[in-house]
Amino acid sequence: MSIIDSIKQSIRNWLGVKETILCDTCKWDWRSACHHAERPNAVKCPDYDKRGT
Repeated sequence: MSIIDSIKQSIRNWLGVKETILCDTCKWDWRSACHHAERPNAVKCPDYDKRGT
């Protein structure tokens, strides 16, 4: 995480903005499909694709 990302996250936390956990609605949210370390609590993911679309 870069320093800019850290600052952005700090501002979001200060403002009370809640990040949505993407894994709850991702079509790749099953163990053998997703190997990202952030799973199952990712708030950013380059492979995110909404389930059902």
